Amino acid sequence: MMDKKRKKVEQYIEQYQMIGRGDRIVTGVSGGADSVCLLFVLCELRKKLGFEVIVCHVNHQLRAEAAEQDEAYVKELCRKLDVPCRIFHENVELIAKNGKKSLEEAGRIVRSNAFETVCRESGANKIATAHHKNDNAETVLLNLARGSGLQGMCGIRPVYGNRIRPLLCLTREEIEDLLRKENLPFRTDATNLETDYARNRIRLNILPLFREELNPRACEHLAETAE
Repeated sequence: MMDKKRKKVEQYIEQYQMIGRGDRIVTGVSGGADSVCLLFVLCELRKKLGFEVIVCHVNHQLRAEAAEQDEAYVKELCRKLDVPCRIFHENVELIAKNGKKSLEEAGRIVRSNAFETVCRESGANKIATAHHKNDNAETVLLNLARGSGLQGMCGIRPVYGNRIRPLLCLTREEIEDLLRKENLPFRTDATNLETDYARNRIRLNILPLFREELNPRACEHLAETAE
């Protein structure tokens, strides 16, 4: 019997017609909880819905040994799940410096380019990323704080061009609960616990305050407003 959270993702995929029979989907997997959950759920659904999964992992070369361990973990996970895996090594710090961009922005561009490269190489037609409800809540708050119209309040879209976000129907807590039940370990990126970036400050400081002082379901309500 399928877990309720996996069923919720399947229904969300159907609601937004994210995946069609015969699709080949490049899935970004960092080794963190969100992307591991995405890969697991897609692998559970691939035979039923008739699509293929290809993993793309980008080693940003920012965290030395930890980055190498992330890469090794993703390779082993893909072996266990019988999924082809394409690894990229990019010096994001140098790319950021040369392009006069932040590390966050440079990393985002590098990952996007890697996904598109794998699409071209493999004939894939879609890219799946592991954004979830908490990410959507963060995006809405960030857009509002910076000044936003209705477009910014839409947050992260379930489908945008060839990009799909099957986990937007789950909270981070639901994702971690699913991984615990399936006994699936994941890697933790220490940079996600730093407050150098605006998004991290919202995640670590502002949203917890919203949940504690205003409403325990603040993330869900913000994500629902975006939808």
